[in-house]
Amino acid sequence: DGGVPLSKRETLTDHFTDPIASALRDHALTFPETTEGSSCVNRAFKVRKKNFLFVGEKEDGSCKVMLKLGPSLGEAGGLDEGVDLGSNGWTTIRFAAADRPDLDRLRRWVDESYRLLAPKSLIRLL
Repeated sequence: DGGVPLSKRETLTDHFTDPIASALRDHALTFPETTEGSSCVNRAFKVRKKNFLFVGEKEDGSCKVMLKLGPSLGEAGGLDEGVDLGSNGWTTIRFAAADRPDLDRLRRWVDESYRLLAPKSLIRLL
C-alpha cells in the first residue's frame, strides 16, 4: 500500500478508547518531565527514571490503573471492590466499562503518586 508503518512511539501516543484511561493519560502528561512508555501491555508514565502511573485497557472495555499512594492508602482500602493494595503503597484499581470509578479521585491519586516519586526540585514547579 506504500504506507509508512507507525513507530512504537507513535502508537503509544494514540488515545485510549476509555474516557477515564484517556483522561488519566492526559493528566499525567501535564506534570513536569513526565514521559510515556510501555510496560508489558500497559502504558507507563514516569518522571525521570521512576514510574508513577501505569494504565492498561482491555478489548472488553475494562481498565487497570496502578499508582503509588501514601496518605490516601486508607481511603483506597476503604473502597469496596476493584482496589488491591500492594506492597510499599502500590495500589491497583480495576474497573469495567460500565462501572467507572470517580475521575476526580483518580486524578488526585495520580497527583499524589507523582509527588511521592518525583524529585523535590520538580515538585516545587507544581
